[in-house]
Order: sequence, then structure tokens, then C-alpha cells
Amino acid sequence: MKVWMWPKSSELNFYNDLLSDSLNGAGMDIVDLKHGKLLLGVGRTKPGDIVHIHWMHHAYQNRNPLLFIVKSFLFIMTMLYLKLRNVQLVWTIHNLYPHQVKYPKLERFMRTLICKFCSKLIVASESIKRKVMSEFNVPEGKLFVVKHGHYLGVYKPSGIDFRQRYRISADAHAYLFLGAIKAYKGVEDLIEAFNAVKTPNDYLIIAGKADQAMESYLKRVEDTENIILDMRFIPNEEVADLISAVDVMVMPYKEITTSGSAILGLSFKKLIVMPDNDFINEYFTEDMVVRYDPHHDNGLENALKAALHVKRQQAAPNYDEVLKDLDWSAIALKIKKVYQGWG
Repeated sequence: MKVWMWPKSSELNFYNDLLSDSLNGAGMDIVDLKHGKLLLGVGRTKPGDIVHIHWMHHAYQNRNPLLFIVKSFLFIMTMLYLKLRNVQLVWTIHNLYPHQVKYPKLERFMRTLICKFCSKLIVASESIKRKVMSEFNVPEGKLFVVKHGHYLGVYKPSGIDFRQRYRISADAHAYLFLGAIKAYKGVEDLIEAFNAVKTPNDYLIIAGKADQAMESYLKRVEDTENIILDMRFIPNEEVADLISAVDVMVMPYKEITTSGSAILGLSFKKLIVMPDNDFINEYFTEDMVVRYDPHHDNGLENALKAALHVKRQQAAPNYDEVLKDLDWSAIALKIKKVYQGWG
């Protein structure tokens, strides 16, 4: 059984590499169907093969409505071609919708149609499964829950002392926001909340590449005392040292389905602050997360303060037991069963 993975690997996220490597280890033949090469690649498929796509919107989206329709038509023809050739189309739905949607009605139409063409759909939690069934009218039997794997041992330490680099003393409290800085990730709310509760011994590190709008906002922030802005893509070789240098990771995202960043924090056994959502219940125990109501005026502020109290008072959570459930070899076997039709 040959699996054409779109994509097999990614420079921005180890997820695809870890998944593909684990499937190889489970005896699957994984072939790279690179972004931008979908139409060319499907011509090489054979009956019985599988095309496994992760982020469908790259195949049909465009900011120009006419090009959106043209690309959508070509993609529909591609899916029809696969179906006629008896090639399974599998889609891992990482997000209910892409983070940026210009044409909501077209987007919903396409995603509903894609679900119909797919042989099987994979989601990372029961909560996402329920949302997909409701939003895109998908029968339960087509959906399979396979959790997102951990990042244990993926990011290696390089010996960088980030506290020294950022001039944060060893006894200070450090919060970290890590990742691409976009409006939907709630960085504006985080800065406002931190400034409302910070003490001289508290620091907030915001590390990641900002888009144009967020870069403009960050330049306008007036109160940046005890806020470190490291506005660059953080190389893989620095990630472990940076996370190890902080007490708490903060993810004030306005939209959450499955969060790879939260699983990264879990892999480093860090306490996490994030909005209350169903994803937490399926991946974490209560002592690993400080959750808050994003609609409460002081929700994030109170969570930031509570996190430091929890950090000081609690015994270490049982991370090893939780991470065992996210082992990649077990995940590969579950996906192999999905491919074979008895997930």
C-alpha cells in the first residue's frame, strides 16, 4: 500500500516528518506529494493507493474570487479523478476552517464537498469530530479520532542561556508566547493582561515572526517594561533552550481546535495558560493547564496570576503517563488501521 502524503515533511513544523517516519516504521510506503505538485503527483497514483492531505485549503484558496472558483473546480476534478481510479483520499482536519477565510460561503461549500469525496477523515479529538459532523454534515462512520503526537526528544538543547540573553535573573518569573505572531493568536490581549498584573520580578517573552499587521501593532506598544520581543523565526536548534528557560507558556489563541504549540509545551512539561476549550479535556490533566474564560473581562489577567501560584504550590503532574498516550508508534498503527479500513 503506497501513501502519497501531502506534505510528507515541513520546514516549519516537525509534525509531518514525525508522522511520515512513524508510518514508515509501521511498514507503510510513504511518498512525498509536495505542496504545489498535487495535480502532477496524482497522475502517478495507482488503484489501491492512498492520497493523504493535511491542509486542503492550499489546493483551492485564492484571494481573487474568480481564481478561487477556478482552483476549486480543478481540485474537484482532481478528487473525481482519484475516485474513478479507486485511489483513497484521506484528509486530516487540523482546523475546522483555515485561520484566514476571505469567502466564508465558498470555504464552507468546498470543505463540505471535500468531506463527501474523502474516503476517510482523521481528526485529533472527539470534540473536533463532533464539530465536523455538525458543520459539514459528515456521517460518524467516516471520521476517525487519532491524537496529535508529542515532541519528546525532537528539539535538542544547544546550551543557549536565554535568561542571560534576555537579562532575566534566575529568580524572576518568565512567561513565554512562542510561534508565528498573528492576530488570531491573541497577543494583543496577552500584552494588555501582562501589563495589568506584572511585578518587577515578572517577564513576558514574545518570540516568533510577526505578520505585517502584528509587527505594526507591536511597534506601537507603549508599555514594554519587562516585555522581551524576539520578533524572528526561532530556529529549531534554539527551541528547547528557550522553552526550558521559562516557567509558564501562554497560548491566548482566539481560535483553538488542536494546538501543536500546546502539545509542544506538554512535551517539555511546562505549565500552560490557555482559554477553556474541549481540547484541554482530551489532552491534559487539570494540573497541567490554567484555563480561563476568554469572554471574562479579567480572565487572562487572573490566569497569569494563578499560573505562578500553581507553579509554586503544586506537586509535579504526571506528564509521563499523559505523553505515553501520544507516542508516535501507537499513532502510526492507528492510522494504518484507518487506511486499511478498520480504524
